[in-house]
Amino acid sequence: MVFVNIIASLILGAGLFVYRFVYPKKKINVFALLLLILILPVISITRTGAYQSGDFDIHIYRTMAFYGSLSEGHFMPSWAENLNATYGYPLFIFNYVLPYYIISLFHFIGLSYISSMKLFLALSLYLSGIFMYIMAKEKFKDNLSAFTSAIFYTFVPYHLISVHFKITIGEVLSFTIIPVLFIFINRLLKNKDKFSLILSGFFLGLLGLSHIFIAIIMVPILFVYILFYVKPKTGILYFLSIFGIGALITFYQWLPPILYNKYLFIHKYPIDTSALYYPTIKDLLYAPWRFGLLFQGPKGQISDLIGYAQLFVIGIFVYLLFKKKIPRVYTKEIIAWLLLFLVLIFFITPYSKIIWIHLPLISDAGTQRLLIPVALSTSILAGFLTYLNRKRIFPITLLILFAIFSTILNWGQRTVIPQINDSVLSKNLPYSTSQGEGHFYANTGWANPNHPWFSVIPLNHLEILKGIAKFTELKRISVEHEYIINSVTPISVNENTLYFPGWSATDNKKPLGIRPDKNGVITFTLPKGKNLVILRYNDLYWFSISKIVSGGLILIIILFSGFYLTKKILYPKVLSKH
Repeated sequence: MVFVNIIASLILGAGLFVYRFVYPKKKINVFALLLLILILPVISITRTGAYQSGDFDIHIYRTMAFYGSLSEGHFMPSWAENLNATYGYPLFIFNYVLPYYIISLFHFIGLSYISSMKLFLALSLYLSGIFMYIMAKEKFKDNLSAFTSAIFYTFVPYHLISVHFKITIGEVLSFTIIPVLFIFINRLLKNKDKFSLILSGFFLGLLGLSHIFIAIIMVPILFVYILFYVKPKTGILYFLSIFGIGALITFYQWLPPILYNKYLFIHKYPIDTSALYYPTIKDLLYAPWRFGLLFQGPKGQISDLIGYAQLFVIGIFVYLLFKKKIPRVYTKEIIAWLLLFLVLIFFITPYSKIIWIHLPLISDAGTQRLLIPVALSTSILAGFLTYLNRKRIFPITLLILFAIFSTILNWGQRTVIPQINDSVLSKNLPYSTSQGEGHFYANTGWANPNHPWFSVIPLNHLEILKGIAKFTELKRISVEHEYIINSVTPISVNENTLYFPGWSATDNKKPLGIRPDKNGVITFTLPKGKNLVILRYNDLYWFSISKIVSGGLILIIILFSGFYLTKKILYPKVLSKH
C-alpha cells in the first residue's frame, strides 16, 4: 500500500503541476484540492477482505447483532442475542450505538457488512476533514488557514491509527462530529440564535452516542471555550442549555452504568486501575518503528503519537510567545489553545494517575483518547500559524506537506484477508465473544469469574437438568423465547440465556420465578404437567423511560431542524426578521 499511496500522491502532484502550467494565472481552489487530498488516506479501505488486526471484525460482529435486533423492530436495541455462544448479553445497554446505526443503514441499502464498515470508516475520515475546513473557514475567514487546519486534523497520527489500525469506530466518528459541534457553537456565539443553540446540544448528544467518554472530556473544554468569547452570565446560560440537551439525548447511555451497576461483573470483580497503561512523554513524541514513521509495531503495538508536524507547530508558538512576536489581538486565544494542549498532555501521561483513579465510572477509560481533543487544539493552532503567515506561501506549503507525508506509511491497514467475507464472519458470530468481542463492562455479576464468556454453543436452547420432560420450541427472537414443555415429573430447567435483570418468565400465563445458576444462566423449576413457558426481556422501568426521553428528543430536534431549514429556504426574509 505504501507504493500505491506514493503513486497516488505523485499523480495528484502531477495533476497540480499540469493545472498550474495550463492555467498559470488561476488560483488553486484549496477546498477542491482538499477534497482530492482527502482521498489519499482512504484508498486502502477499498481493498477486498477484512482487516487482520484491530477491532474491525469485532465491530462487524456487533453490527450483525445490532442489525438483527433492529430487524425485529427494536429501534433502540439492548440485547445481543447471537453473541456469547447464543447465550447473549446486554451489550447495547453499555456500548455506544451511533456508529452501529450508521453501519446498519449502509447494510440495509444493500452493502455487505464488511463493505458497510469500510464505507463508514472512509466517510468518517473524509468528512472530518471537510467539517474541520468549514469550522476553520468560519473562524479565520481565510481559505488557506482553513485548509491547513483540515489537513492537520485529518492526518494527525491518532486519527489514522483509529481508522486503519485500532478500528475504534466510536473514536473515528467522534473525530467527525467534534468540528460540527464547534461550527454550531461558533454560530451561536456570533448570531445568538436558538437554532444554533439547539443544534450545539444535539451534536454534543450525538458525540455522546458515539463515545460517551470523549463527550465527557469535551464538556469542560466547551465550557471554557464558551466563556472565553462571551460574558459569564450569557456563557453559563449557553453552556447549561447545550449540556442539558446533550445530557437528555445521551440519557440512555449514561444512566445504565449507574442504574445497573450492582448487577455488573465489574462491580463484583472490579478492574485494578493502578495497572492501567498511561502513555509516557516518550510515547507521545516518537514512534519506535521505521525511524518513527510507522505508528503500528510488528505485533500490532500502537504508538500514541501527538504528531511531528503538530509538535513543530507547538514549538513555533512557544518560541513566538517567548519572543513576543504574536500580534496582541491573537495572543490570548493562542495561549488558551496552548494551555489546553498542555493540560491534555498532563492528563494523558502517568503524572495524572493520582487524579484518574479517583474519578468514578471513567477511571479506566484510557487516557490516550484525549489525543482527540489534542488533535483539535493542534489543528486550530496550525490554522493560526498559517493565518499569521499567510503571505509566506512556500514555508506554509512545506509545513502542510510535512503534515501529510510524515504519515504516509499509515494510510492503510497493513494486511487484509480477502478470504474473509460476511459468510465467514456470520458463522463465527457465536464464538466471537470468547475470542475477544466480549465487552467486559456489559457482562453480568452472575457470570463465572473463571470463564466469564461462553465458548461452546449449547445443543439446545432448553436443557432439562433434573426430572423427565419433552419440550418443543415454539418461538425464538432476541427478547422472547417460547416453549411447550410436557413434564412427566417435576423438573429443573436451564434456559440457555444469560441471566440479567429485565428477563422474566411465565408458565401458563402465570409468573414464573427465574434465577441465575453458577454460570449466570437462567434456571427455573416446573411442576408435572403441560407448561407453556414464555421468557421475555424488557428494559427496567427507568431505562425504558431514558430511551423514550433520548429517542423522543432526537426525533423532535430532527423534525424541528427540517421544518426550520425548509422554512428558511422558502421564506428567508421572514426568518431573518426574527
